[in-house]
Amino acid sequence: MIPRSGLILGSLAIALISGGGGYLLGKSQVPSAPQASLGSSRSERPADPTRPAGNTSRPRIDSKEIRSQLDAESDPLARFKLAAANMEAWLNTDPKAALAWLMSQQATASRAEMLRLALQQYAENDPRGAADWVLKNFQGVELNNSLILIAEQWAQSDGQGAADWFLKQPQGPERDGAIEQILFAWASNDPSAAVDYLKSQPPLENLTPTLQRAALAGWAKSAPEAAAARSLEMSKTNQDPSLFGITLANWATMDLQASSQWVLDKVPAGNERASATNHLAEIYAQQSPDTGLTWLPKLTPGDELNNAASILATTWARNDAMSAAKWAASQKVAQLSTASLVEIGHSLLRTDPTYFATWSQALPAGPAKDEIGKFIPPATDQ
Repeated sequence: MIPRSGLILGSLAIALISGGGGYLLGKSQVPSAPQASLGSSRSERPADPTRPAGNTSRPRIDSKEIRSQLDAESDPLARFKLAAANMEAWLNTDPKAALAWLMSQQATASRAEMLRLALQQYAENDPRGAADWVLKNFQGVELNNSLILIAEQWAQSDGQGAADWFLKQPQGPERDGAIEQILFAWASNDPSAAVDYLKSQPPLENLTPTLQRAALAGWAKSAPEAAAARSLEMSKTNQDPSLFGITLANWATMDLQASSQWVLDKVPAGNERASATNHLAEIYAQQSPDTGLTWLPKLTPGDELNNAASILATTWARNDAMSAAKWAASQKVAQLSTASLVEIGHSLLRTDPTYFATWSQALPAGPAKDEIGKFIPPATDQ
């Protein structure tokens, strides 16, 4: 069984899916910005990544003429509006020139949003060209986010082509994040092809397990039971319980009830089940703590139940410290870990110092009470 230590402190590394927004595992996200548009027809035309670049059915423009008009416009706001109105056609005609002009403008939230939309369109027309352009022009978080955007777009039409191209690029966190997104997006549409592709590749040092997680997470979006069953098999073979736990967590973010029942019915006691129940406990705490409390007694008494209860209570306390603390003090279901009680105490002290004093004094004698007592400064003589 997984040892109790190390299961409580900090958040579990869960691959959370945010409303179909993609596979998120510690990636930096582009900050929200005012919405820009690329031409009047942009929002009305559905993306068609299979249509080749230069297709004459797409609006086009004289690149030199639009650049001349922009240079002649002295008012910054009018200049930006003119660019936005013609950007779609400009990107279809000469994407590098359009992007170069955007890069030459003052860095604002509006420019950042237009750059994002421009790169998305460039990736629809020519994903390889778009990826090559950002590799040459961006770095850091901007490079990371742009490659992920392009990778997702590319994977929707040609997952293998996208993966092959990125794997040939120099290794780095931005490239690896893009490949991770490719495997997630590809597996969301064609899970067998994505998983089989990984099998055909030589080991990629520490990257292969991450890509396996991404592919299984994508699979969980379309066929969660099949993805869970495959990940359970792979976890046992690879001796990597987290492979199953993260796949199950992706299912749980969509259907917590069905995924948790599947674990109870299908997964025998062991490290894989422990990983899954730990993830489920955190998600219950985030989505519905009260429902999580009715789920806990269904778990196997002992480490499985105690670890899950400790994680649920700790995570719950971050959002509602008083409710979690009251439950922790009165519950008889499980034995909460010292680390869990200490973290609940921290959360309660930050949000309600008065109740914290009452709650901490009522704790039974033991390591948790001793540790929590250190939070209270000693009284000083006046």
